[in-house]
Amino acid sequence: MAVIRFENGFHGTYCVQDQTLKIGHEWIQPYDMTFGAVASCFYATFLGVLNEHGITVRSAEVTVDGRKRTKVPTTLEYLKLTLKPESEASREELEACMNEALGKCSMVATVKAVAQVEAELVLPERKPGQ
Repeated sequence: MAVIRFENGFHGTYCVQDQTLKIGHEWIQPYDMTFGAVASCFYATFLGVLNEHGITVRSAEVTVDGRKRTKVPTTLEYLKLTLKPESEASREELEACMNEALGKCSMVATVKAVAQVEAELVLPERKPGQ
């Protein structure tokens, strides 16, 4: 269970288990949490897909960018996930796993109900002989 306690307007503390996160105008905003949830769910799903295919990654970075509509309700209009994994796997293998994860991720599916979602795979440049 999660609890958010607000005091003095929009100044809150989001508590989940033993973790806390400050919410408010000068801290984390609602869509920051939404973006974090989508990126986390997508990456967890991506790891599951990689595991199914016997592929590993050493580390990864997921960047999330989005745009809200201007009309009320101001739901998301566009969301982009940029995945930067470090792996020995080929671009083709990683891209196939990324696309499979996009199709399986429940948070991505939720966002797709209201927004255009796209993803980009960015790999570190390999030096000749690598």
